Amino acid sequence: MSRLRIVLARFRGVFGKNRAEREFEVEIRFHLEREIEKNLALGMPPVEARRQARVSFGALEAIKEEHRDGRGLRWLDEFVADVRHAFRGLRHRPVLGAAAIVTLAIGIGANTAIYSAVSAVILRPLPFTDPGRLVMLWEENPEKGWHLNVVAPANYLDWKAETPAFKDAAAYFAYPNTLTLTGSGDPRVLSSYSVTGNFFSVLGVRPERGRGFADNETWRTGSRVAVISHRLWQAQFGGSDAIIGKTVQLDASSYQVVGVMPASFRFPATDADVWTPLAWDPAVRAQVFFRRAHYLRAIARLKPGIPLAEANAELQVVVKRLQRDFPATNRVMGAGMTPLQAFLVGDTRTPLLVLLAGVGLLLLIACANVGNLLLIQSTERGREAALRLALGARRGRLIRQTLTESLVLSACGGMAGLALGWWGAGVLGAMQPGILPVDHIGISWDVVGYVVAIATASAMLFGIAPMLWIGQREPGDVLKDGGRGSGASRRMRAWRRGLVVSEIALALVLTVGAGLLVRSFQRLQAVNPGFEPNGVLAVSMNIPGARYDSAAKITGFYAELLQRVRALPDVRSAALVSSLPLTGGVGWTSDFTAAGRGPDGYGTEVAHRSVSPDYFRTMRVPVRQGRDFTSADALGGAQVVLINEALARSYFRGQNPVGQRITFDRVPDSSSTWRTIIGVVADERQAALSTSTQIEMIQPETQAPSTFTNLVVRTSRDPLSLVPAIRATVKQLDPTIAFNSAQSMNEVRDQSLARARFLMTLLFGFGAAGLLLASVGVYGVMAHMAASRTREMGIRIALGARASNVQWLVIREGMLLTTGGLAIGLALALAGSRTMTSMLYGVTPTDAATFVVVPAVLVMTALTATWLPALRASRADPMKSLRTE
Repeated sequence: MSRLRIVLARFRGVFGKNRAEREFEVEIRFHLEREIEKNLALGMPPVEARRQARVSFGALEAIKEEHRDGRGLRWLDEFVADVRHAFRGLRHRPVLGAAAIVTLAIGIGANTAIYSAVSAVILRPLPFTDPGRLVMLWEENPEKGWHLNVVAPANYLDWKAETPAFKDAAAYFAYPNTLTLTGSGDPRVLSSYSVTGNFFSVLGVRPERGRGFADNETWRTGSRVAVISHRLWQAQFGGSDAIIGKTVQLDASSYQVVGVMPASFRFPATDADVWTPLAWDPAVRAQVFFRRAHYLRAIARLKPGIPLAEANAELQVVVKRLQRDFPATNRVMGAGMTPLQAFLVGDTRTPLLVLLAGVGLLLLIACANVGNLLLIQSTERGREAALRLALGARRGRLIRQTLTESLVLSACGGMAGLALGWWGAGVLGAMQPGILPVDHIGISWDVVGYVVAIATASAMLFGIAPMLWIGQREPGDVLKDGGRGSGASRRMRAWRRGLVVSEIALALVLTVGAGLLVRSFQRLQAVNPGFEPNGVLAVSMNIPGARYDSAAKITGFYAELLQRVRALPDVRSAALVSSLPLTGGVGWTSDFTAAGRGPDGYGTEVAHRSVSPDYFRTMRVPVRQGRDFTSADALGGAQVVLINEALARSYFRGQNPVGQRITFDRVPDSSSTWRTIIGVVADERQAALSTSTQIEMIQPETQAPSTFTNLVVRTSRDPLSLVPAIRATVKQLDPTIAFNSAQSMNEVRDQSLARARFLMTLLFGFGAAGLLLASVGVYGVMAHMAASRTREMGIRIALGARASNVQWLVIREGMLLTTGGLAIGLALALAGSRTMTSMLYGVTPTDAATFVVVPAVLVMTALTATWLPALRASRADPMKSLRTE
């Protein structure tokens, strides 16, 4: 009970301070009056009675202080007083305070924005039930160079049925599809994914309205059903519950909407609009192509308590069995698993962590800058601190006051940084070119906690130098040094020099990283894409398979479309292509072999595209050998192909490939289709500028028709100005067709560079900010040093020294600090740049040009920052200096 009273008393002391003080005053007066009454009763005069009462009672102020200590209030009173003192200091030194707060806000704001992205992508758990039990299953094949590859449907079904560690396993079509919604206003193109019936249940997500799919809907049931996204439900159907059970037209086929997903569910992609069952025909389960074709992503949910290693071991047992039982397709086919979140983050992790390290360096530079500012303030307040120590103040009390001032500065900078980071996170989310697997980057509670942590750590970091300075100074030394003309002590100068050297070293590391990305981007921009993008429009579209259900109907529609588009004003040529270059994909791939080759004469992983005649003329891709496609290469005619130079170099080295026959099978048999190579075309970059050209075979569009195509049009005017006319042309042919996209090929090329440009821009901005802060730090130290040696400079000039000699004294000091920082920074940069290897193109992490140019820029910047104080020092008035002596 006594302990409870103590706790209650302390609680009252903290939160009822005024009341406690009043009660204590009343109690003191009561005891004094009793003592006075006692003295009066003893016959003392009133004045003497009061004096004796006070003497016997003791020092009132000391008693009050002891009482406050007992209530646990002294530290709180001192803290409040220190906070007030800190704000008064900011008011009296607004320039210093504003400089420190702005510097910290830049560092903390940049950290907040980048950490928001790291939190959203890497740290935040997936919005599924128990996401830690979800793994992505993948295949690998050393002969084909596959790793983390998509899987074959038959293999997935066997893994699901025979791996005891799996509670269940689902799959989805790895490549996004598009469906055109009609009958509800203008045609609208939707992003669609085909999934197994247990897809939603394996992820542990229930629809917000209606139901998900049933397991049996993985297979064809005779009815078409769909689940739509919350976004589509709101935008297209007004959020009406009547959508459940309603029939909608997708690609001219009727689908019944059976469910609406929650707003938080956007998987496998953030733009997913509709999910449909895979609806396989049960008859294909035993077909060889069902195990040969690889196009699924498979997700398994592990049973509770099953570790990843054990589950993988069980999977390998199934993999070995499939290798034995199906050698034609699985002879060297391996498989594995990766935690789902790690798989989805993929190659985004390294760039994000590099950016986070970059803003961390920026914050350290900011802390060093603020530390230098506070050391200047400590120098100016040295005599005040010494007098307080001489008068009996505790050294710990002064250190706590200095720490509180640092915390106040950091809190102000942290709040400004949080606001700046909130804005920056929005900008980051808007400008990021789809490299982050999230559609929103915002400020969450973990980000706020991160800001509090780094703000507190920053206060400790930049406050440590002033704290140590105060803690180690003796009052007598300060008062002695504080006389006329004295400068900062040797220890103070050493601290400030150390901070500047650190700033330069960190700025060099940050700027080298930015320089490497700039060099990489320059190399990437110089890559020849293999075609001429200027003046070319690319329009992507789907035609409904339900209406165009034969090769003749598809080719007939495309022929009419090309005829009408070519007739439009200012159109020079037009053609079709199944897959645009630089768009991240290579169509489908297969094995192949040429006639007359032995059993080991096959090739693998050749990409396939189909184009119409005039494609290569439209894109200005030269035909190196043989001929281009013509209208004679039609459906039902002789099967022909073109190959690219990469395939000619690798497979037909020393031979003329034109006229040779080739098949898409590794081991030809009686069912193989042979095609004649009629020409060799120059290489185009299929996936991206940063990836090498893949070997490729190109078929005539008429011999490989598809309901998905890309129309490319070369024009003599702005390509985008043709969009309305082409849209009207398509609408005249079929009003149910909508464009998936319409963009110039220059935009396609820019999108291929978007990731590199985004990372380069961010790190370059951080590097520039770090360089600016470092130069400000050098300037501040040199300016303070020059100001503290004004008397010395004046005397030197009075004794005949030239202005250039005086300038050299200051410049030499600055260059010594810069050289020390460069030496440390180069060592750190050489070690740290290797982490950026995967982000670079055509540049090594130790690129000589970067490691020469960046230090040179830093030296020039530091030289400029040093020269200004040197110039001021050389203009010291000798008469003023002599009068002070």
